[in-house]
Amino acid sequence: MQRRTLLGLAASAGAVGVLGAAVTVADQPTAPPATYAEEPVLPAREWNSPVVTTDETTAGSKRYGTVRQHASVLDLEPTGRYALVTKYRLIPGSNYNASSGWKARSLTVEHAWNSGTLVTHPGDVVPDNDGDADSNLYVDTSRSTGQYRWHLTFDAATGNSHTVRFATVVDHDKEPETGDALADATFGAGFTEGFLRATERDLATARLVMRETSE
Repeated sequence: MQRRTLLGLAASAGAVGVLGAAVTVADQPTAPPATYAEEPVLPAREWNSPVVTTDETTAGSKRYGTVRQHASVLDLEPTGRYALVTKYRLIPGSNYNASSGWKARSLTVEHAWNSGTLVTHPGDVVPDNDGDADSNLYVDTSRSTGQYRWHLTFDAATGNSHTVRFATVVDHDKEPETGDALADATFGAGFTEGFLRATERDLATARLVMRETSE
């Protein structure tokens, strides 16, 4: 299992670097209202499928906030499908230092498969279609070939910690081999502080590489 800790803004797929960024956060979210899914994404260990690779990556700083990603790729044998399951622990800086004033404003997640056809994309947070929206939660989603992206926004910045999971499942034309790069799991979090609205945003990418199957 790979284990990395990143500070600042981490660069493109497979490469890690510190770019650093401060962004302006809009006063009002533009994404559609969201709600928590009736059937949350199961932890990777409960899929009852062989794990072919895992990764744990942390981005951010205890000064303003951190977000930790646990990523696993599962072989959904004998279907020929593979699943990428990611869990995020979002911790605002005010959890580390109550007087800091730093709160979480957004979380962005993207699954990008290097091959295969996207079949499904469950998440713990979904667009609201039934009038059950959380009053403080919005989500914007987008997809392209082999990719799916979630962008969560809190209407009012929150000092609470949050844990959410997302997953994508793809059909593979051929069975990947050991050493093949299967997917990139990219995630980012936005944090804001106090009256002056100082902001920080971190982005990190973990590349998931095929390893020997473990039960």
